Order: sequence, then C-alpha cells, then structure tokens
Amino acid sequence: MENLIDDLVTDHNALRKLSDSVFDYIVSLENRLEFVNKLKDLILAHIEKEDKYLYPFLEKEAENNSSLRSKLDFFAKDWAETSKFALYYIEKYSAGKFDDDFAKDTAKLISTLRQRMMKEEISLYSEYERRKK
Repeated sequence: MENLIDDLVTDHNALRKLSDSVFDYIVSLENRLEFVNKLKDLILAHIEKEDKYLYPFLEKEAENNSSLRSKLDFFAKDWAETSKFALYYIEKYSAGKFDDDFAKDTAKLISTLRQRMMKEEISLYSEYERRKK
C-alpha cells in the first residue's frame, strides 16, 4: 500500500467524524443501530489494513531494535484491552440490544478509541514512516 499512513489517518478522521456526530444517532433505536454498524465497519476495515501492512513491516523492523520491540509490545497489550471492550460493544449493540448502558458504553468506547488513535499517530505511524523511506 503506497500511502499507508495517509490512509490510516483518513480512517482515524472518519472515526472521529462519526464520533463527533454520535448525538445525531442516539435519538432513535434505528439510528443507534446505524451508528454501531458504521463504527463496526470503520474499525474492522482499519484493523485489516494495520494487520496486513503496518504491523508485519514493523514486526520485521523490531527484530533488531529493542526500542521498537518494546513499543510494539505496548501497543499489542493496549489493543488487547481495547479490542476486548470494542468486540463486546459491537456484539451487544449490533444485535440491537440497547439498554441503559448504551450511552455510557458508547462514551467509553469513543474515548478509548480517540486515545488509541492519538497514540498511534504520534508514536507508531512515525516509526513506520521513518523506516519505510
């Protein structure tokens, strides 16, 4: 993928835009389902790109770089925790099981994803760009 980081940042911006409009979606059950499905589609497409292009390259680079290895280990551990909640959220709410926890869970997921995106853009994507040149 030629412009991988640009593409991943575009994905992040789409997630941010969707997150910014969350209140437009939570008014009705139908809109809630639309929000959850859009979120799911964006997340899954993004993860697929990272898993196919970003991480294999960085893993290879980390074979001889302990600093990068540590950073990748941190991101893997962080994602394990984030993805556990994201999968719970997607499974529960994409099935239309909206309950009193929906607003709280949505806020938690959006906050967690925003933090993750910021960390990736600041720390991880720069590692890729520096090494890919």
